[in-house]
Amino acid sequence: MKRLLYIGLTLIALGGVFTSCSKKDLYDPEKPAEDAKTKYEKAFLAYIGGSVDSRQDWGFNATVRSKKNATRTEGTGYYLSDSFDKEYTKDFYDTALDSLPEGKAVGQSIKNFEFISRGPFRFDIIFTYTTEAVEMGYYYYDPETQSPADRKEVRLVGNIVEDLKNYNYFQYTTSSQPSETQWETPPAARGYKIWTTFEAKKVHARMFTLRVEDVPVGNRVGFYVKNPKDEGETTYTNKYLNKDEKSFFAVLDAKSGALENAYVVGMEDRASAATCDDFDCNDVMLAVHKNVETTFPLLVIPEKPKATAWRIIAEDLNVHDLNNDGVKDDTDFDFNDIVLDVTLTDDGAVCILQAAGATLQIRINGDPNLEVHKMFGVAQDVMVNTHAEKRGLKYADKDPYKFSLKGNFQSANDIKIEVFRDNVWVELTAPVGRAASKIAVGTDFEWPDERQSLKEKYPDFPSYAKDYINVDTWWKRVAQK
Repeated sequence: MKRLLYIGLTLIALGGVFTSCSKKDLYDPEKPAEDAKTKYEKAFLAYIGGSVDSRQDWGFNATVRSKKNATRTEGTGYYLSDSFDKEYTKDFYDTALDSLPEGKAVGQSIKNFEFISRGPFRFDIIFTYTTEAVEMGYYYYDPETQSPADRKEVRLVGNIVEDLKNYNYFQYTTSSQPSETQWETPPAARGYKIWTTFEAKKVHARMFTLRVEDVPVGNRVGFYVKNPKDEGETTYTNKYLNKDEKSFFAVLDAKSGALENAYVVGMEDRASAATCDDFDCNDVMLAVHKNVETTFPLLVIPEKPKATAWRIIAEDLNVHDLNNDGVKDDTDFDFNDIVLDVTLTDDGAVCILQAAGATLQIRINGDPNLEVHKMFGVAQDVMVNTHAEKRGLKYADKDPYKFSLKGNFQSANDIKIEVFRDNVWVELTAPVGRAASKIAVGTDFEWPDERQSLKEKYPDFPSYAKDYINVDTWWKRVAQK
């Protein structure tokens, strides 16, 4: 009995020891990371001499790939007339159909376009031949301050087949001089056949007007079509917004004859080559008013946008000589522990590793093969392309290392960069309004040498951090060598 009591007391005592260890001595993988981040943030604020501006996004806001970020609205941004304002004759349609014949692919030269608004922008739906439940609308953007990727989209028609059953956008007549009672509404999805089966001689249409207060003068305007059968793929008159830069629209711009007073915009109702066998761009047609108004829009062919690349510079959260007064030694804020150029692509990103001034492991997107020292082929204690030899440190000069990433990156900020500290991977971040361990700049940015303070090389950096000024110019001014 005594033996059993002794064993029990021993186990209780040991349990207390293990409990004590679990509370005080066992490794908590989250705590070191948090301590490193807290210590770094305190040092960073001391480094810039104040608080970070609450709007500060560290250059990453400009890297958002807005192609997938367009704002789409419905029922606003245009006026649709109650009456049938515009009239079109059989000559008009014959000319349009001769240029955009059924079942024949349209030439590439007229399948990439937008319009420049010069005042109220007016157009009509003049006929359809689609049986697809397509959504249709327009988009616009200011070319002086925005790219096509920053466009706003306005939905005009949510389902054109159902819409035509309930609301007629145009009417036809078989009379050359019709009375009010001789205008008829075409059956849904029979826009072409009013010229054959129904022997139409004239059509008149309701008028859409994009007001100047909604689409300012000078804005670029284009159209889009979305077919639910194509997995949500949307196509645009600007072909560079389309998948694989394919074209699904055509425009006719006649200088004289039946079409001289209108641009005819033809749309393809399918966005997939697998589901479309004609690309004749005549499933839905619009007439954009031209010449008959003094502020008619001008046709323009969009240029292919240049791929934009950003340079990410980062710190590995290492802080020297921190006390209650902050940082004594600023030289560790050189932001060259990793220097990475990033260009976003449709299926991911192309990256170029330029420099690695860290002696801790740093990896990209959680991939152990994308650790910076491994990519450069050097030992972990070797600094690459940061002139570490000036500080008597181990160094190497290496060619930049190029690699690709797969993923749905909306921003260069989505590319994860992690440092291995205190036995745990810690992500380097750029939180808005907080201390940043990574910053986005242009690819012409010259990163500091090893142990050269960022604000020594670029004296405007603290002001940029605190006052959100000169977002892309703080590092373009004269740098200190």
